[in-house]
Amino acid sequence: MTDVLILQPPCASAQQPGLRWSVIRSGAVIAEGVLSPGEVLEPPQSAQIDHAVVLLPAEDVFVRRLPVPGQSERDARRAAPFLIEDHLAQSLEDVHVALGPVAADGARWLTAVDRTVLKTWRDMLAGVWVKPVYALSDALALHGQDADLAVMSYGDRIVFKTRTGDLAAAESAPARDLDAALSDPVCGAIEPHLLTPVLSGVGRRLNPRRVLISDDLEFSPVAQGEASVSITRIAAPDLRFAAAALTVSQLESLPRVLGDEFATSLDWAGLLKPWRWAAGLALTALISATALMAVQAAYLDERAERYEAAQAEAFRTLFPDARIVNVSTQMRQALNTMRGGAEGGTGFLPLASALADMMRDVDEVRVDSVRYDASRGELSVSALYSGFGDFERLRSAAEARGVVLEDGGARQSAAGVSAEFTVRLP
Repeated sequence: MTDVLILQPPCASAQQPGLRWSVIRSGAVIAEGVLSPGEVLEPPQSAQIDHAVVLLPAEDVFVRRLPVPGQSERDARRAAPFLIEDHLAQSLEDVHVALGPVAADGARWLTAVDRTVLKTWRDMLAGVWVKPVYALSDALALHGQDADLAVMSYGDRIVFKTRTGDLAAAESAPARDLDAALSDPVCGAIEPHLLTPVLSGVGRRLNPRRVLISDDLEFSPVAQGEASVSITRIAAPDLRFAAAALTVSQLESLPRVLGDEFATSLDWAGLLKPWRWAAGLALTALISATALMAVQAAYLDERAERYEAAQAEAFRTLFPDARIVNVSTQMRQALNTMRGGAEGGTGFLPLASALADMMRDVDEVRVDSVRYDASRGELSVSALYSGFGDFERLRSAAEARGVVLEDGGARQSAAGVSAEFTVRLP
């Protein structure tokens, strides 16, 4: 048999910050404790928890069951806060309103909780990894036994619930108009010293004929007028057992006060199962595409090597006595020679490109200015060296590219070594 985890956060006015928890099995507590902030709940290994139920303090939760107007779910959620605005003790901006699903009779459960209190409860539940988690007012879990009003002591509080709060018979109850549903209380919790005035007011509003009350409480405040009232006394119940006995369908009819992420338990394996074949095909396609690109890259590399070899062979055929250093540069130089110098083909761009290549090898040199002499087909460069040895390194870089570098002189300055040199093709 599966177990149910019961969680009980403290009320807003309580000084104790811990979250009480209990594991219920067949109407008995098999484990319990208090979860402190920052801790993770670790139920006993023998527990097989099916779901968790959070019993929210009834004094901090406003509950109604009413027909919410609206053409769509979005309209209903927009309208709900304004329906209960006059029944709340604080502004709507400070309250979170949640709606349950629409029942067969057109009514639905509505809850309102202070946003700050709700955040505190959610933070407490961060250490609970059981899903799904359902939440309801603890007074709503009270088993009313078909009474018009049930009043029970529970710890240092008194909880009450009207017939409207009967989860098992809610949908079969007679239809009620919106004003009556808003005005009639559903459930709540009070301190013992408020028993007489609160129950007197509830009795005047509901005029109950059948009352269920715990042995330790006085029932006279609920008796109104001359009509007879049937009083049934029982021992004060443990609401943890009542909450554990609620069915999943009853819990799912309630609003998701804590948010959808707490009330949802996703079976990721089941969700991903239909996609396994698609994932396999996608992986196969990815591997095939990678292999194809690798083969294509190898083919293109081989073609590039053959092209470079053919280019070098053609250069040797044309210039058998020349030493091959950079075939592309040497071919441009030869073409420039045949075309008659700078005007025929060696212009500014080839020389500037060669200069830029050299600068990448000797990055300590800073070029200050470049002047191009079209008639001579050369660049005159003004630069700043980090030392006198930079020119020799520039010359080595130029020779590697088939470029002639002529020193124009250098002098020491405050910023470094100011120098002039000329770049041209042989």
